[in-house]
Amino acid sequence: MSKLDCADWLAIWDHSQTLPPALQTCALLAPLLADGLAGAERLPVGRRDAHLLDLYDALLGPQLTAMACCGHCAERLELNLNTADLRLDDPAPAAPELQLEWQDYHLRFRLPDSRDLAVLAQWLNNEPATDIEQARLLLVRRCVLEAAQGARPVSPEALPQGLLQALSEAMTQADPQALIELDMCCPACEERWNEAFDIGSYLLESLDHWARRTLDQVHLLATAYGWSEAQILALSPQRRARYLERVQS
Repeated sequence: MSKLDCADWLAIWDHSQTLPPALQTCALLAPLLADGLAGAERLPVGRRDAHLLDLYDALLGPQLTAMACCGHCAERLELNLNTADLRLDDPAPAAPELQLEWQDYHLRFRLPDSRDLAVLAQWLNNEPATDIEQARLLLVRRCVLEAAQGARPVSPEALPQGLLQALSEAMTQADPQALIELDMCCPACEERWNEAFDIGSYLLESLDHWARRTLDQVHLLATAYGWSEAQILALSPQRRARYLERVQS
């Protein structure tokens, strides 16, 4: 991670913008993984998000500030978070395939990854009237590798609701970081609720702000001094700031 400089991160940011939203965070992790973008896309969602927390910490520090809105009284809350507080207990890495026994059913399944989320997002975009059960069935079709009741194969559509609930719980237990929920309490009306926090969206937004600010700096210094982008990005942030003070004074 320390080998990547400003120019590298601008290139990574550029590439991320060309991908579907569900795969954009994978572009941020790709240069840090031995198997690149394909490996990032195959990471279970929680494992991916654990890596994204580490990346945010390394790039921007451990502190995060986010906003939430009370659904009861519309009070806006400012949340001061720490990456350490968002990390959940991480069990041993899950195997590529997992198994579940429920009554006389047997399942072989894998954990959802970013590819599944991208397909699901595209399908929901094409089928806006889809209900949550149809969306869940699409995910089951992709992640269940084999299903049987006794010795008889069973299609995903025929799996009972109790088994689907057990599958959801097994996935959550195997990959707990996939869902980060914050325990919220409104200071105005004392309403309590759980708020989901998406480190991927937060990191992408933070990197987007940084990239646009950096490009603005390059534009100002290139206009003032005639330097190339590479020359400006090669300056340390402190040196660049000194020149910007002079240009803007």
